[in-house]
Order: sequence, then structure tokens, then C-alpha cells
Amino acid sequence: MSREFSAQLKNPTALHYFREVAKAGSFRKAAEVTHVAASAINRQVKNLEDEVEAPLFERGRGRSGLKLTAAGEILLLHVRTIANELNAAKTQIDALKGLKRGNIRMGVNEGFARELLRETLTPFNQRHPQVTFELLVAASPRLVEMVMADEVDLVIAYNVAPHAGLQVQARCLVGSCIMVPRQHPLASKSSVRLADCAPYGFIMPHESMALRPTIDRMFASVGIQPRIALTTDSYEMMRSAASAGLGIAIVSQYLHGLDPNYPHAVFVPIRDTRVKKQAVSCCVRKGRHLSVASLTLLESVAAVLQARSER
Repeated sequence: MSREFSAQLKNPTALHYFREVAKAGSFRKAAEVTHVAASAINRQVKNLEDEVEAPLFERGRGRSGLKLTAAGEILLLHVRTIANELNAAKTQIDALKGLKRGNIRMGVNEGFARELLRETLTPFNQRHPQVTFELLVAASPRLVEMVMADEVDLVIAYNVAPHAGLQVQARCLVGSCIMVPRQHPLASKSSVRLADCAPYGFIMPHESMALRPTIDRMFASVGIQPRIALTTDSYEMMRSAASAGLGIAIVSQYLHGLDPNYPHAVFVPIRDTRVKKQAVSCCVRKGRHLSVASLTLLESVAAVLQARSER
């Protein structure tokens, strides 16, 4: 390998753009993420291909997205290794300075994001105002992909499937409840069965959402065909519609009681032996070197989940 080639391969800009294209699957999507023109990214990658004297992506018309070549797979593996080593070095340097500043990247389910902000991130920010956050919202399978690819430091998600490379730091079981307005006939009950809800209309998540199969299994387990009043792909719209009295929404029980954003709604627990609780897990990639900031937040989240599991 020539000295010129080694120097070019160490070009952080070209390697960064190469990694973003590989992650996004297209130059256009990578341009949207990096806010750099697709032509400029393409030029950097082309220069990298010229230096390694091999194509890094399979290009061709009719493809739904770019695919890495064998050479591209090898280079991406080493780029990720370099990034991990740099993160490890940064972690050790941060440890020398103590928790004064830093950046935490985390992924959560949409249904948990707002509660996490209120009960975990806000107090953490008050104690460590120089620490910044990147909070990404996605369904659980996507969150696992993100933490395994080091796109985020940690994830908090419902019903995470077992994965050999995933380490569960904390876990708790959360029951389900119905969300109805205060004047609803079921609002005064201390708990309900799904059969009690059958006469009323339901606010259902769209079939594309991770929560939909869980709710479908709930109804199937008790032999009920729900009457659907509204279907939406937004958890916030589900809560808003339920609070307005359009129907019953089935949501996870809050880790910290009622939702203050909906003061006119009531959350009634579902007590039914055939309805299983959902597992909330805080996970990281095995072997990942986390920053002091991420480790400190991880401890806070674990404490919240541990306290919930002991109730």
C-alpha cells in the first residue's frame, strides 16, 4: 500500500461520507442527513474507490438502493472499528475530566419518549446542563438495529427480541390500561377486563405500528372482535382522540402515574389473566465503550425501571 493511498484512506471526510451512504442506502438520503450535496458526497466516495482501486458500491439502474461490494463490506468493517476505537479513547478522556460535558445518543419508542423526557432527561439535564442529547424515535426492531450499528449509545424499548450481541441493562414489566375521558362509563372503575370494553369503539394504532400486533393478540386471547372507531399511525393522536371521547385507547401503564398532558383523561388498568404484560428494556451493544455521560444516564434509567419492577 502506497503512502499516498494510506493518507487518502485516513481522510475522515471521505470515510465519513462513505459510512453515511452505506447506512442510508443512497447518496440522496445521505445528503439529507449530512446536509451536503449528493454530488459532493458521490465525488468523495468516487475518490475513495479510485484510491482502493475497487468499487465500494454496486451501482445500476433499477436498484432500490445501493449495495456494498465485497470491498465495500471490508472497508465499512474497518471504518466502524476505527470509529469505535475513537469513541473508546474519547470515553477514557472524558473519565479523566469527570462528567462536565458530553453528548448522549439514545433511541426510544414513541409511546415512551415523552415520559422519558419528563422523568429522566429533565432531572439529568438540571444536574448536568453541559450534557447534550440526541433522541431518536423508532419501533423496537429498528432500535435494535441502531444500537447494534452504534448509531445510538443505548435504547429503551418495548418487547425487545433476544439478540446475541445485545446486553439488557435493566428491564421491567408494564401492564396495559384503557384511556378514556372522565365522563366515560368505565372511568370510575378501579380496573377493567377487555370484555367490559367490548360494547365501545376503539382507537387503534395503524397496522404498520409495533403496538398493533400486541393489541390484536390481546383481543384474540379473549375472543373479542373490536369495533374500531379510528385508526391512526400516531400515538399522540390515539391519546388525543381517546381524551376527546372518540373511543377507547389501549396504552401501556405509565411508569410514573398519570399523564399530565391529558388532565381530562382517566387511565384504568386492564386486569385480565389472558392479557400479558409488556417488557420495557434498556439495552446497549455488548462490548460498547460508553461515555461517562451515557453511563451516568444509563444508571438513572436502570434505577427508574428497577423501581417500577418492584411495585
